[in-house]
Parts: sequence; C-alpha cells; structure tokens
Amino acid sequence: MTSAVEVSAQRLRDRGERVTPARLAVVEVLAGTEEHLSAEQIGERAEQLRPGIHRATVYRALDALGEFGLVTHVHLGRAGTTYHLAGDLAPRHLHLRCSECGKVYDAPGDILESARKKVARELGFHLAPEQVALVGVCNDCQ
Repeated sequence: MTSAVEVSAQRLRDRGERVTPARLAVVEVLAGTEEHLSAEQIGERAEQLRPGIHRATVYRALDALGEFGLVTHVHLGRAGTTYHLAGDLAPRHLHLRCSECGKVYDAPGDILESARKKVARELGFHLAPEQVALVGVCNDCQ
C-alpha cells in the first residue's frame, strides 16, 4: 500500500511543484494522527520529525498543500482552525463541536448527504460542511 507521503510527493511532482522536507513533514504529521491539529501543533511535530525545519516554513507548506488540494482546514469556532489531509488521502468526515465543553467529534462524511443534495437542487448552492464544525451539545453535556 502506498503511503499518504508517497502519494503526496508524486502528486507534487506531477504538478511540477517542489517536494520539500517541510511539505513532506506536514503530510507525515497529518497522516500519523486522528487528532484535530492546529498549524502550531503541526509545526511542533514537524520540527520533531525533521529538526531544523522552521515553523514559518511549515506554515507556508500548509498554505501550499492547501492550494494543491492535498490538505484542507476546518474552522472550529473558538477552538481555532485545524488541518487534515484532503481528498482520497484521508477518509471524508465532518466535525461536531460541543458548545458547552468544546470537545470535537468526528462524524461520517456522508451524514449530511441528503441535506447537501436538497440545498443544491432547491437553491443551486453547493455546501462544503467539511470546512466548518457543526455546533451543538454533546450527550455528556445535555
């Protein structure tokens, strides 16, 4: 099986983009966790993987990988922005954030499919719920 790092490196090459240590470190960090990591946390972990990589370089790598469709981000409200591998590099999922305790839960990516189709059909608008956290109250806080 081909790893997310190998696939990403090949996709960068196919686009004529540079395959840099920082870009590979970002993909490696994201591929190695199910946590919801901020840019700062990714920078810390990338520095641990490849000492000498500066955080500013990691931030630029996140931006570039986002432009190339390899990484995506999710706005979690007060919890900030987190990053994930995009497309077929990671399972599609949505985020649910409890407004009481702040915990973030993952939900299956297709759970809102009927609502997405209805909005597209009736309003001509294409939702991207993967980009935001849906806010509510978790079972523990109810």
